[in-house]
Amino acid sequence: MALSPDIVEFMASASANLASRHIILDSSQPRDIFHFGGTSSQLADSRLSLAIQGKKTATTSWPVPNPLRWGVGDYSVILDGNGKPGALMQTVELKVCKFRDVADDFALAEAEGSVDEYKQGHREFYTEQRLRDGKPPEEFGDESEVLCERFVIVFVREDLRPHALQ
Repeated sequence: MALSPDIVEFMASASANLASRHIILDSSQPRDIFHFGGTSSQLADSRLSLAIQGKKTATTSWPVPNPLRWGVGDYSVILDGNGKPGALMQTVELKVCKFRDVADDFALAEAEGSVDEYKQGHREFYTEQRLRDGKPPEEFGDESEVLCERFVIVFVREDLRPHALQ
C-alpha cells in the first residue's frame, strides 16, 4: 500500500518514539489505516479520543475482511475525523464469531455503553453503512460473522497527547 506523506511522517515519528522503548517497526507497517465511525467525522474523533484515553480497547468489523491484511502483533494507524493520523495501535487479539456470540466484556471494551447499547448501535450502524455504500440491504443480525479485535495504543500524535491524560 502506498502511504501518503502525512502517514509516512507519522510513522517516522512513531518509529523514533517506539525505538526508545525497544519496539522496532518494520517496513510493512502499518498493516491497516482506518478510522472509527464510518463516514462520520464526529464519531471518528470521539472514538479516537476514547482509544487514546484507554477507554476503548476493542473494535468490531463487518463484513470480516477477506483476506485479512493484519494479525496479532501488527500495527495500524487510526485516523481522526479529518483523515489525519491520530494514533498507532497494536492488535493484541483477533476473533471471528457470530454477532450473537460477542462476549459481554468485549462489547463493553468498545466503550459504547452497555452491552445492549453496543448491540443495538452496531445493528443500526452496519445497516446504515450498507445503504450509504449503495450495496444491497443485506441484513446484519445475530447470525452475521464479525471480526472482534482488541488493541492497545502505542503512539499518539503529539497534539492529541493531552487527551490521553483525561
